[in-house]
This record gives sequence, C-alpha cells and structure tokens, in this order.
Amino acid sequence: MSWQRLWELTLAFGQSGLLGFGGGPGVVPFIKQQVVDRYHWLDEAGFAEALALGNALPGPIATKLAAFIGFKVAGVAGLVAATIAAVAPTAAAMIALFGLFQAYHHSPAVAGALKAVKPVAVALMLQVAWDLGTQSFPGPATWLIGIASAVLLFAGVNPALVVAGALLVGAVFKL
Repeated sequence: MSWQRLWELTLAFGQSGLLGFGGGPGVVPFIKQQVVDRYHWLDEAGFAEALALGNALPGPIATKLAAFIGFKVAGVAGLVAATIAAVAPTAAAMIALFGLFQAYHHSPAVAGALKAVKPVAVALMLQVAWDLGTQSFPGPATWLIGIASAVLLFAGVNPALVVAGALLVGAVFKL
C-alpha cells in the first residue's frame, strides 16, 4: 500500500467533492480531470467504461466512481480513502450551510446565487456528455442504442430497464 497513492486519491476525490456542483453528474467533470488528466489512473476510454458501469448500478455516481477508481489504484484502502474523500466534504458543507440557508432562504441574494449556479451545472454536464460521447459512439450500432435509449428515457421508461436492455444488446451482439 502506497501512502502517496492514498493521499493522491484523498486529494483528488476530496477536491471533486468540494467543487462539483449540480449533483452527481456535476461532479463527473472534476473526477475526470483528476483521474484522467492529472493522475492518469485511467485513460479516456477507461473512464467512459467506469462511468457506464457506474451508471448501470443504483446510487450516486460520484461514490461509485470513487470506490471503483480507489480500488483500482490502491486496493481496499484506496476504495475506503477515495469514497470517504468523495462524501465527507459535501456532508460537512451541507451540515455547515444548513443553518445559513434556514436563516436566509428568503434572501434575494441567496436565491440569485442558486439561480446563477444552475446553468453552470448544466454546462458541466454537457461538457462531460461531449467528452464521453466521442468515446461512446464508435459506430452505427452504438448511435442506434444511444438514440433508442434517449427516446425510451424521454418516454418515461425506467432508466434501470434502459441500462439493462443496452447491456443485453451489447452482450448478445458483442458490440
């Protein structure tokens, strides 16, 4: 076990937990920047695969990515370090900010700040979608699966069923 690797995992996922706004998908660009661009623990294709696998399971994507990447980098100790680092900053911030938002939730400044950060969260998600899209659609079959998935999701089909269907199609046709 490398203490340096554990420290790097803690820093990477701690920063992602502190800076990733807009829910789980909003943190993905920060995780990708740390994991792919800074530390090179995964390449673009490996990150896209980890994200796809994570989205096939229930629960928050940030913790699933932290657990998977932490384990890949430093075994069980890495899994624990990365997962705690991904969750702890947000949990601490929520506890600290809860009282402030209780007291000032009617403030126009607070409402304005929250309204201003929402488009940033959407832009972050679009950036991830663009980056992953270049890796996720190598041919006509994957484009067809992507389009069919979008139609099914917009029609209200349970996302777990859409993911399960895509996994089945990919396995049967060996995409």
